[in-house]
Amino acid sequence: MNHTPDINHNEKRKPLTRAKVFAMSWPIMLANAATPLSGFVDTIVIGRYSTTSALAAIGLGVIIYAIFYWSFGFLRMSTGGLTAQSEGQNDELQIQAHLFRALPLGLIIGTIILLIQIPLLKGLFKLYTASPAIESGASDYVSARLWGLPAYLGGLAMMGWFIGLGQSGRALIMQIWLNTINIILSILFVAGMGLGIKGAGWATAIAEWNGLIAGVFIAWQEIKSRGGLIKGALSKPILLALDQIKKLGISNFDIFIRTIVMVYAFNFFGNAAASQGETFLAGHHILMQFVVIIALVLDGFAHTAEATVGAAYGAKDKKRFDHAVRLTTEFSVVFAFLLCGFTLLAGPIAIIALTPDIEVQTQAFKFLIFCALVPVAGFGAWHLDGIFIGTTQTKAMRNGAIWAALIYLGAHFILAPKFGAYGIWSAFLIYYLARALVLLIELPTIRAQTN
Repeated sequence: MNHTPDINHNEKRKPLTRAKVFAMSWPIMLANAATPLSGFVDTIVIGRYSTTSALAAIGLGVIIYAIFYWSFGFLRMSTGGLTAQSEGQNDELQIQAHLFRALPLGLIIGTIILLIQIPLLKGLFKLYTASPAIESGASDYVSARLWGLPAYLGGLAMMGWFIGLGQSGRALIMQIWLNTINIILSILFVAGMGLGIKGAGWATAIAEWNGLIAGVFIAWQEIKSRGGLIKGALSKPILLALDQIKKLGISNFDIFIRTIVMVYAFNFFGNAAASQGETFLAGHHILMQFVVIIALVLDGFAHTAEATVGAAYGAKDKKRFDHAVRLTTEFSVVFAFLLCGFTLLAGPIAIIALTPDIEVQTQAFKFLIFCALVPVAGFGAWHLDGIFIGTTQTKAMRNGAIWAALIYLGAHFILAPKFGAYGIWSAFLIYYLARALVLLIELPTIRAQTN
C-alpha cells in the first residue's frame, strides 16, 4: 500500500545530480564529524587543563568507550539501510515502523550495559597495556560516560533513520545541539569546577541525553512533514511482523559480528600503540582524533550512497543504482585527496592546539604522514560500506570484515617486529586497503540483484 503523499513521491523520483549529492552529503559530513566530537572536546579540555598522564588516560578511555560506540553501530546501519529501501518502495508505513523498532532497542541495550558496567569494564581493561594511574583515570571517564549510553544508542538509531530518508539536515541539527551542550559543560566541569577526567565524562553523558530529546522532537517534525503519524506503524502486528523482525535480526547480527571484528582490529592497533609507552600513546591518541574525523567526513558520501543506492536497490532500478554509485564515488575520491593535503597542512597547527607537551607534539609530528595517507587508503572501504549498508548486504560485509582483519594481523606481525612503530602504522593502512578489496569483489553481485 502506498502511504507516501504524491509530492514526496515525485520529489524522490527526480534524477540524482552532483549538486544534489553534495547537498545531501555536506550536512552528513558535519553531523558525522560532530559524532566523535564529544571525545575530541574532552581531549582538548583535558589536554589544555591537565597533565600528560591525564591526556593518555582519556586517550585510553575514548578507545574503551569506542567499543560500545562501534559494537552497536548496527542500530544506525540496519535502520538506515532498511529505511532507504522502504523509501525506494514508497512504503511510509514501514518507514515509520523502522524508527519505532530501532529507537527502543537502542535504549534497552544501553541500559543493560549500564547495569553490568562494573564486571564489564574490569574485563575490558585487562585487554590493554597501561600503567595503574592511566587505567584508573580511563575507568573514571568511561564509567561517567556510560550513564549517557542509552541515550547515545537511541540517538544512533535515530541518526540511521534520518540518513536512510536522505534527511541529513535533521541529523546535523541533532548533533549540533548535542555538541553545543557538551562543549559548554566540559569547560564548566573541567576548567571551571576542576572535576578532571570524570567531569569530562559526565558532561558528555548529560549532552547525549539532551541530544536524544532533540532528536525525538526533530523526528516528530519529519513524520508530520510526511503526512503525519500512521497509527498502524505503532501496532503490534506491524512492529512484530515476522518478516520484518527476521530481516532486522539478520542484518543486526551480521553487522554486529562485522563490527566486533572491526573493533578488535582497531583496538589491536590501539594496544600496539599503548605498548610503545605513555608519550607515544598520547601522541597516537591525538592523531587518532584526526583519523576518526577524516573517516566520518568521508562517510558523508558513503551515507549519501547508502540512501540513494539503497532506494534504487529497493525500487529494483539498475540505471538509478549505477548513477548513484558513480556520482557518490566521484565525490569520495576527490575529497579523499583533499583531506590528505589538508591533514598535512593543518595537522601541525592542530597538534600544537591539542597539547602543549613538546614530547607528545614530537611523537604526533613524526607519524602525521601516516595519518594523512588514511583518507587515500581508506575512502574505498568507507564508500563501499555505504553501498553495502544501503542494500543490506550484511552477510558479505560480515565475511569481508573477517578476511580484512586477518590480512591486517598478518601485515602487522610481518612489519611491526622489523619496523617498530612505522610497521604498526603501515599495517593499519594495509587494513583499509584490504577492507575495500574484499567488498569490491562482491559489488557486481549486488548490481545484478537490481533487475
